Amino acid sequence: MPLTTPLPTGFIQQIHELLPEEAPALLRALDEEPSVSIRLNARKTEGIDLPLALGDAVPWAGPLGYYLDQRPSFTADPLWHAGFYYVQEASSMLLSLVKPLLGEEPLTALDLCAAPGGKSTLLLDLLPEGSVLVSNELIRSRAQILAENIQKWGSTQSIVTSTEPRVLGKLRTTFDFILVDAPCSGEGMLRKDEEARRQWSPGLVVQCARQQREILEDIWPALRPGGILIYSTCTFNRDEDEAMVGYLVEEFGAEPLALPDCPNEIIPSTLSPYPCYRMMPHRVRGEGLFLAVLRKSEDEAPAKVKPSKGKGRGSIKVPAEVLAWIAENLRQDLVLQQVGDDQLVAYSPSVLSLVEQLQALKVPILTSGIPLAEVKGKNYLPPPALALSLALAEEAFPRVEVTQETAIRYLAREAIILPEATPRGFVLICYQGQALGFVKNLGNRSNNLYPQAWRIRHPELVLASLAEGK
Repeated sequence: MPLTTPLPTGFIQQIHELLPEEAPALLRALDEEPSVSIRLNARKTEGIDLPLALGDAVPWAGPLGYYLDQRPSFTADPLWHAGFYYVQEASSMLLSLVKPLLGEEPLTALDLCAAPGGKSTLLLDLLPEGSVLVSNELIRSRAQILAENIQKWGSTQSIVTSTEPRVLGKLRTTFDFILVDAPCSGEGMLRKDEEARRQWSPGLVVQCARQQREILEDIWPALRPGGILIYSTCTFNRDEDEAMVGYLVEEFGAEPLALPDCPNEIIPSTLSPYPCYRMMPHRVRGEGLFLAVLRKSEDEAPAKVKPSKGKGRGSIKVPAEVLAWIAENLRQDLVLQQVGDDQLVAYSPSVLSLVEQLQALKVPILTSGIPLAEVKGKNYLPPPALALSLALAEEAFPRVEVTQETAIRYLAREAIILPEATPRGFVLICYQGQALGFVKNLGNRSNNLYPQAWRIRHPELVLASLAEGK
């Protein structure tokens, strides 16, 4: 459905000045219907027949990005809730092209402005095996959504934080890779976001450019010499895009890098002497996006990092049957720690080391490692995120396959009826083979353990729309 708010006059003038030959085509494109696209979870979809009606592949997104011929009700699809795929705008998947630059050794990575989690979940599939990703979001309400999406993706090597860039900048030369998908004026969203059209102004552009420079100044010290920083926005103007690349090159000595193996649709920007890329909706099937890749000079001396003063590596003991909830190939080096009053978390050494460094800076950590158990007195309960984790042992819990309607009722935290032969105790609810979460089967009834914060609101409307679609 076309937007009702007209494009801002100042924005139209800016585009004519910036791209005089392309302006008419770009402005027409911004009044057309946007495409719908999704990106599959590399590990959850590997080796299985896809139960999805996919359209054309996104050319720059490898084997995981696809357009959809129409926009379905994602709320009504339990596979979306299971982290089987992520609804991501196609241009944002341009990040996929950095994979050849990442090498094969494990990296310590940071997604600095990560909510709601699209690029973080993509990074979790791009980074070399054994890498650790910190996904950060300053605004706490958005950080909670980020944490939910990261947990549903199932990674065992991720940490979600909520703090300011300047605080993470104190982790000097810690990160091999940093993504700064900077807050911006949102011009690339003017085709699909009514609010973006209402909020745009020349003053907003100036304000965003100032904030972006501050963010880059704050976080640059955290990048190790030779490390890679990705700078991206979803806007068109030069001040927030090419000028920011020039700032990094001229002020910090960053080395701009070209994206390897670009498909024909991806053309370097003509507005900068340095390699950087604009995704434009009149050129590609996607929204507006800018991206540049920069390497920190190897000549810069690494900082002397003080030893971490975190909570220590002492591991607690749990019953063998609880540890067996984690896949056997992952158990060997894990350290178990109690977080807060009742959360038992399993950490790989690389994740724990970074968690301790963050704790030393008093950085709020929303989720990290493998959520193993909730401790209730002498009892251990499997947490909801474990059901969706790639660390879950395949045979750890009995599984019950449910219909789409029952899955929606489960995801709304309603009581569901289990088959009579279902064993008592904790049971994994699945849809088309994908785990959704736990119930506790008491025999005559079951307790729905799906998180209150994740639940589907108004399931009757979702089911009604589903019935209409059929």
